[in-house]
Amino acid sequence: MTEQNRKEISESRQTRAYAANYGWWVGLSWIGSFALFILGLKEPLAGNLGLLLGLSSLLQMIYLLRGFRDNVAPLSLGRAFRMAWLAFMAAALLTTAAQYIYMAYIDDGLMMRSFSEIIQQPEMAEAMRQMMPGQDGEKILNESFQALLATTPTQFAFSFLFWNMVLATLFAFPTALFSFSRPKTDATKQRPQV
Repeated sequence: MTEQNRKEISESRQTRAYAANYGWWVGLSWIGSFALFILGLKEPLAGNLGLLLGLSSLLQMIYLLRGFRDNVAPLSLGRAFRMAWLAFMAAALLTTAAQYIYMAYIDDGLMMRSFSEIIQQPEMAEAMRQMMPGQDGEKILNESFQALLATTPTQFAFSFLFWNMVLATLFAFPTALFSFSRPKTDATKQRPQV
């Protein structure tokens, strides 16, 4: 095994180890965001705070990757993307596990009751009439709600996992763009002294 291969293997292990650690912290943010979303079904302000907490995970990951870049090793764009993607995937798995536990053991129908209340509001029926003229919007809403009622916690978990993975992939690239080590140009290397 050549020295170059050893270096690549070492970097790969280091990337995965740090990404798993960072994914843990981002996952906790996503779990907090989900918890605030659930509270937001009754208190809208909590739902807004949950959205902000979820979006702040981008800034959190940028901060973590820049710390890695500044204190551990330089980050190429590819390595920054790989590290961000792995961390967000770890966060997605952790969050999905928490969401499954909530849906299977804690929810006790709260989410469905909240959706039922939302669907039954006259504003929702009016919005459905405007979105689908000539169709029975109330019937479509009721059929959708019945389909939700028939969904098991495992099916919810797979749905959550899919969307968490989509978010992880979407969040990884902008995070990497703001975190990778930029090569120093000649102008920044030789600054004139005053």
